[in-house]
Amino acid sequence: MSDELNLAITGVEPQNEIAEARRLWLATTRGKIPMMLHTVDKAERAVLCVGGAGGGLDGPAMLYPRLGLEMRAMGCTVLRVGYRSPGELAESVLDTMAGLSFLKGIGHQRAALIGHSFGGAVAIGAATLNPLAVAVVAISSQLDGAQNVNQLAPRPLLLIHGSADMVLRDESSRLIFERAGEPKTLKLIPGADHGLTQAGDEVFTLVKQWLLEHL
Repeated sequence: MSDELNLAITGVEPQNEIAEARRLWLATTRGKIPMMLHTVDKAERAVLCVGGAGGGLDGPAMLYPRLGLEMRAMGCTVLRVGYRSPGELAESVLDTMAGLSFLKGIGHQRAALIGHSFGGAVAIGAATLNPLAVAVVAISSQLDGAQNVNQLAPRPLLLIHGSADMVLRDESSRLIFERAGEPKTLKLIPGADHGLTQAGDEVFTLVKQWLLEHL
């Protein structure tokens, strides 16, 4: 990554606690990154979640806070990362990389990345650059920015897409799947839209089980 895109963490600013998660700002040389941390003491495994082009910390169908509660109970930290500049791919990859560095700094040795829509490409891009990332879930992902997905292998990839997505057609995930190396899984959900609102429980169960198997 070029020098003009370097980013360094300069501090952590804890905020209030909400629903068993700690809100915090990760201060960097390029600005503050908003995060929500569902932490587990002495946990080695973590899940890092990023949103779409508009940012946000909840993911599709409130997937991320649900994972925060469930995975924490199973001894796995969940970090939900916002963006300093939503919609800017390179900057968002930097934010995700900073989140991984933060997780490593507090003792985690492996992490799965989850991204929705634009965030699918962010998660794939960040994972190819950081060995802490051992698995990726890309949901309703865009293809732009994910063309290097073949560099993920042999780390596992799960792609989820709704067949009724009118924002990003499921062809996007099909193309990512074709370019990806093994192991890889593509799950198309009939009738589900871009936010998977019709299949929230199904997606949650699918992602949780896949994480437990691969993380």
